[in-house]
Amino acid sequence: METVYEKYRPAHEVLIEYYSYDDLRRILRIEWEEEDKKFKIQCDKLYAEYEKAYANEQRREQNSKSARIAKKLETMRMTDELVNKIKLRNERHN
Repeated sequence: METVYEKYRPAHEVLIEYYSYDDLRRILRIEWEEEDKKFKIQCDKLYAEYEKAYANEQRREQNSKSARIAKKLETMRMTDELVNKIKLRNERHN
C-alpha cells in the first residue's frame, strides 16, 4: 500500500510567494497601463487626423466642378428615366 503525502509548506512561505506574485501582477498592470496610454494618445491623434482629412475630402468633392456636373447629370438621367416611365404608363393606358 502506497501513501502520498503532500509536501509541507509553512503558511508564511506560501504567503510570501503569494505577495511576490501579487506584486509582479501589480507591476505588470502599471507597465501595461503606461504603454496603453501611449497607444491611446497615438490612436486619438490618428483618428482626429482621419476626421479632418475626411471632412476636407468631402468638402473638396462637393465643391469641385466635376462633382457638381456629375450631380446634375445624375439628376437629368433620373428625370429622363422618370419621364420615360410615365410615357410608357400613359401609352399602356391609352
